[in-house]
Amino acid sequence: MTDFNSTRSQDIQNYLSGKLTLEDTQVKVKVKRTSLGWLKIWIVTSSFEGKSLIEREKKIDDLLTIFSPGFNLGQYPIAGYELLTPQEDVEQLPQDVQLPLWSEILMAPEPEQPFEMDEDSLKKPSIVTFYSFKGGVGRSTALGLVGGILATRNRRVVMVDFDLEAPGISIMLHQDIENTNGEQYGVLDYLYQRSVTPEENLPNISDCIRQINLKTRGELFLVPVGEYDENYVHRLADLDMRSFYRSGHNAVEQLIEDIKEQLDPDVILIDARPGFNDVGAIALLGLADTAIICFSPTGQSFEGLRWVVQAARKQQKYQGKPDVRFLLTPVPAVASEQHQIWINKVENWIEDNWGLPNQITVGQLYHEVLYNPSITTLSSLVNEVPKSLLDAYLPLADTIDAGLPDFQLNIETKTIDNRKTILNELHFQAATAQELEPDNIPNIFQRTEDFPKFLINRTWLIRGAKGTGKSLLFRLFVEKPDAAKELAQSDVNLNNISFIPAHGQPRVSSTILESGDLASYEEQVGENEWQFFWLNYGLLQLCNTKLELRSLTCLDERLIALSAQENPSHAEIISWLVDRSRSPQAKPQASDELRAIDQWLQQNNQIVWLLYDELDAGFGSSQKDYDRRRRALEALLAWWLESGTSLKQIVPKIFLREDIWNQLNFTNTGHYSGRSLHLRWEEADLWRLVLRQALKSSDSLKKSLEQKFGVTVERLNIIGLEQLRQSLYPLWGERMGSGNKAYTYNWVRTRIADGQKNCFPRSLVLLLEEAVKLEKEFSTEYASEITLRPKALINAFPNVSHQRVNEVRNEYPELEDFLERLQSERSPIDENRLAEIWNLGDGELVLHIKDMVDAGILTERSRPKDPPPRVYGVAELYLYGLGMVRKGQR
Repeated sequence: MTDFNSTRSQDIQNYLSGKLTLEDTQVKVKVKRTSLGWLKIWIVTSSFEGKSLIEREKKIDDLLTIFSPGFNLGQYPIAGYELLTPQEDVEQLPQDVQLPLWSEILMAPEPEQPFEMDEDSLKKPSIVTFYSFKGGVGRSTALGLVGGILATRNRRVVMVDFDLEAPGISIMLHQDIENTNGEQYGVLDYLYQRSVTPEENLPNISDCIRQINLKTRGELFLVPVGEYDENYVHRLADLDMRSFYRSGHNAVEQLIEDIKEQLDPDVILIDARPGFNDVGAIALLGLADTAIICFSPTGQSFEGLRWVVQAARKQQKYQGKPDVRFLLTPVPAVASEQHQIWINKVENWIEDNWGLPNQITVGQLYHEVLYNPSITTLSSLVNEVPKSLLDAYLPLADTIDAGLPDFQLNIETKTIDNRKTILNELHFQAATAQELEPDNIPNIFQRTEDFPKFLINRTWLIRGAKGTGKSLLFRLFVEKPDAAKELAQSDVNLNNISFIPAHGQPRVSSTILESGDLASYEEQVGENEWQFFWLNYGLLQLCNTKLELRSLTCLDERLIALSAQENPSHAEIISWLVDRSRSPQAKPQASDELRAIDQWLQQNNQIVWLLYDELDAGFGSSQKDYDRRRRALEALLAWWLESGTSLKQIVPKIFLREDIWNQLNFTNTGHYSGRSLHLRWEEADLWRLVLRQALKSSDSLKKSLEQKFGVTVERLNIIGLEQLRQSLYPLWGERMGSGNKAYTYNWVRTRIADGQKNCFPRSLVLLLEEAVKLEKEFSTEYASEITLRPKALINAFPNVSHQRVNEVRNEYPELEDFLERLQSERSPIDENRLAEIWNLGDGELVLHIKDMVDAGILTERSRPKDPPPRVYGVAELYLYGLGMVRKGQR
């Protein structure tokens, strides 16, 4: 007997159509598999004319028996059939549209063989439904936070609020919706109007979509429930989902199709109504590719969920979806023993009710979110959410992100024909910003997606971890201004702007002071005169660089004389700065001089950027130096807030290490939130950097990538992430290792990141520089379509780690002894062991651990409510360089 679970409905349709065509060339046959796996047959033919229903059934039964002995219209898997003449077909009312409802699915028989996924089911967008059997477990909050995370990863995300009775995500994101004109429609309006006038496209889907205003990169959209007023309640009362479906028009599916057509999203996140209701069933069992079932791990949650999971499991057997993941939220703060009891119960319950798919452990099926009272104080789910809160939802976002179709790369198996030539041509340069020759800066510099924001005059503060490119950005604008203007041309015209170093490496200007000079200044004037230092120091840099300013008669004569000297002594500069700070008359005079310069610039249609670099190392490395640095930087930033807003033509660009910024405390610190850029290297930025150096060094690779992928140096900044990933395949392949378990780009990206998720471009380029050397030394041949084999990258990484640890020792000399004592230790490591090897008491231990966390070396592994001791992991980037090993490592 035929296995009808595996038999394609198209095979039966073709068979019947072929047989009936012999009698009626105009015959119409459709065989459709329902969401439950049953078959519906619809036949329209003139050969049925004059025949009773019994005669028609016998005719089709005879044909089906030939197709498969014993097969007929009255047995499984036939769920229904229509046997019509052409005239009857014209008169026939629209047939019912089947709904995937709780009772129907639970009562359906178990299929003999699970549904086999077809290729279409893997195409974007992926539909992810967030469902909870009970309300109040943070389902909408989880959806909003995960949506925001995915959007920042350059995913186009649409959130749909299907909780029509008690809207959640619609209310939570109301204030983040961008201003729109026109009518404000939503899900209820869309469904209600189509139940009344199904033939009309009212409201249009574009009138139901709101874009969320994000302060970071990404695109995030919301389809809310609709305008929440009294009319909403009346429309909701009139909406009967079952009768709506019986109309023959599936408007829920049409809503999703319209969203796809309008936005072409990567993922659609649906906020489903809790409990056993029709809308929740449709969202969970009819639409979802993946279901995120949210619940609190307490006893009363499991009983109702048992039936939810059974229905989902049976639906997956019938139509291949939904896949299910569980989100434990919020997990109450209890003793570790009670917490473990709950987790054990959850895991046993999942194994008993959902089961474990092949090669999946129970730990991969659920995520935990501990109770966090700060979540109730959030003003937004998508903007300025504390990192500590977002971290709890990252694993869930990763699960969804990893399952999106564009991670399945469709790459030619043969991409290059001249591997040896490319290998000999490739040259990666991993020099630090300080080591580069000025002429080489434009060739090495890769603009990130943050670059346009840097160009805005309102952006005063550029923060970032050491090694994220701040100094290279500084040097580009100060030492190669023409190249900088050309790079910025596509975003803004900078032709009337001069770039002046206000502080930095002494080599860029003879008037730049060094750490000893700064210490001398404070010793002579005291700790509270730093604002006047920065004011006068800025005047000196302006007059030293911009010669025309020296003709202004209002400027101090000594200032003019100093700025005119080719190489003034630092002692003379400090003497002038000290005298100006001590003089009551000079203080207001300096402010007047700066305003006069600003007016002159305005009259001459010129703008000046004052760029400040080396604010981390430029003060020295002792604790006394660090205290001086804090006082000086707090004064610098506060002075610009107080005085800079009145200046029209003078703009500061202050480059500052992120951990130093976090230590500063001055009046109105928060006012920098709108004037600050957090410089980070996102994935696309990294791959553009790699491709820039590869294309510039290898003509053979350049020709190959242009022909096969359309990649050129000129087009790098407009190429999307997916194309960038594919373009790297000729360089390092698609996956790592013989088991093909990790994508190469993911393996690389995670290893050049610290504990704060900062990626370091120099570590990336150094990895490739070393890998090229090692590849040339291998005696065995490798796949001709890949330049660098996985082994070359793996063997190169320890050198990268050692180099990065050396850089950290230079950046944080106060940590060197503590880093040294981590040799031969295992990661993760708890605070008791750290106290032992560092020989520190509780107070000092906390401070040094915080320094290590801020520096990105340590990452806390303990959850907030875990009992002591706290546990810390060491970032992979530092593990080899510190001489440490992972626990369990063989």
